Amino acid sequence: MSHVGRAALRIAGCGLAAATAGCGGAAGLAPASPTSTGVVPTAAATAAACANPQVSSAHSPVTQLALNVTDLPSGGPTLVQISDGKMNNTANTDQRGFANTGNTYRIEDDVVLEASTQTATADYPQLREAAKTQFATVTTTSSPASLGCQADEFVGTNSTGYSQVGIAFQDGDVIAVVLLVDAAAPVDSTFAGAVALAQDQRIVAASN
Repeated sequence: MSHVGRAALRIAGCGLAAATAGCGGAAGLAPASPTSTGVVPTAAATAAACANPQVSSAHSPVTQLALNVTDLPSGGPTLVQISDGKMNNTANTDQRGFANTGNTYRIEDDVVLEASTQTATADYPQLREAAKTQFATVTTTSSPASLGCQADEFVGTNSTGYSQVGIAFQDGDVIAVVLLVDAAAPVDSTFAGAVALAQDQRIVAASN
């Protein structure tokens, strides 16, 4: 049986896909402007071996696993944290939102700490599909190499037509999903990969 309850979780609770208010910031994304947000990553995400960590909520609460602003890779827009809370009030989950000052660019970071690698492996397909349902259109799918133990990337647009990239992955007893949406320009997949890698590195560090 799942540690967190498979039916309870929902990706994009902070409105990245639906662009709704109530997550600690402006109500949804601002309309696209004629200019790009200028996301120019300084380096591509590098591959890392699957560490298959066992984090355990006893010594590393899930709130210590999610990304902070200082963890976000360089080369992207300047972002601030706009929200933090559990996914659907479910224990051992954390969902954080980040946005730029113009509210045209957002990142959602969802982290689920499972009871074991086995339950995380069993629950991963559900979280992966939840991430995929945030897309109105998917133009590209891939499996990022060496990101966690299993990973999936989706590139396309959300229900409002904004560019969106989502990456879901499992590493040991943790499942994470990052969603990036840009109302002004296409989301840079390389930067999205760097964000996912930063999240994976934080998970691995917590298991040490």
